[in-house]
Amino acid sequence: MEGGDSILDAINEQDSFDDVDDDVEMVDVEEGELVDHTSQNHMGQGSTGDINVANQESQSKNRKRRANKKKNKRKRKGSGPFDINRFVLDTCRRLKEKKSYMVYTAVGCLGVSALSDLVKEVDAIQACGGQQTADGRRMRNGGGILWNIIKVREPKAYKEIMKKAKDFEV
Repeated sequence: MEGGDSILDAINEQDSFDDVDDDVEMVDVEEGELVDHTSQNHMGQGSTGDINVANQESQSKNRKRRANKKKNKRKRKGSGPFDINRFVLDTCRRLKEKKSYMVYTAVGCLGVSALSDLVKEVDAIQACGGQQTADGRRMRNGGGILWNIIKVREPKAYKEIMKKAKDFEV
C-alpha cells in the first residue's frame, strides 16, 4: 500500500474473491440446537456431500417439529370434548389439594367455569402473599384458600361438598 491508496483498495488488492465459484449453503438452525462443524473435519469427512446430508436431516427434523407444533395448537383449542378428570387433577396439582374427590364434588355443585374462576382468584391471593388460618399460626395451602372462599360465598354448596366428602371418607 503506497501513501495515496486507501485502506479499502489495499484490502481488495490482497483478497480477490473473483475466483470463488462455490456457494455456501446455510444451515437452518433453530434456537437451542447445537451445530458442531469441527467434528466432521477432524474425522476427514469435510466434503459437501456430508454437509448436504446433514442439511437434509436437520430440515426434516425441523419439519417434524413444526408439524408437531401445529398438532399441539389444534389440541389446545379445545376442539374435542372437555375432560373433567384432567381439569380436576390439574386443579388439585395447582392448589396442592390432596382430596381430589372434594374437587370433583365442587365441580358437580358449582360447575367448571365457576370453579375455574375461583381457582384464578386463589392464584391471585397466593401471589399477594397467601392467607393465614383462623388461629394465625400458619399459612393456608391453595386448597384451604379455595374452601374458605366457597364457604364465604356459597355456604349451601360448601355444606353439600363437605357432607359428601365425609360420606366418601367413611
